[in-house]
Amino acid sequence: MALLCFDVDGTLVPGIGPIPVDVLHELEGVGHKVVIVSPSPLRPPDAPFPEFLSVDRKKNLLDAQAANPGEHPVYISDNEGDDHLSAEVDFEYVHPDYWAAFREKLDSQKD
Repeated sequence: MALLCFDVDGTLVPGIGPIPVDVLHELEGVGHKVVIVSPSPLRPPDAPFPEFLSVDRKKNLLDAQAANPGEHPVYISDNEGDDHLSAEVDFEYVHPDYWAAFREKLDSQKD
């Protein structure tokens, strides 16, 4: 299973992104760990997901990974430079523009 760490702004629907929050609930329902790693005021209201809200994204990712050892870490974000940050902390990086293809890959791995 995967540890899916989501940015908000430009990634999730409340933050004017392409990924609806109901998808996060679906992912959690099949066993993935879903975490919000953005201190954005647009993060999903009343969402039951763990949050790591420091302004230091690297710290948020590392804290999320420490709280969920053994899971395949993935960072979903549209922020410039987050692909490099993900590589630095050994996370797979997914830009929201490529979410559909990544979701297909996730779904195929559970079978």
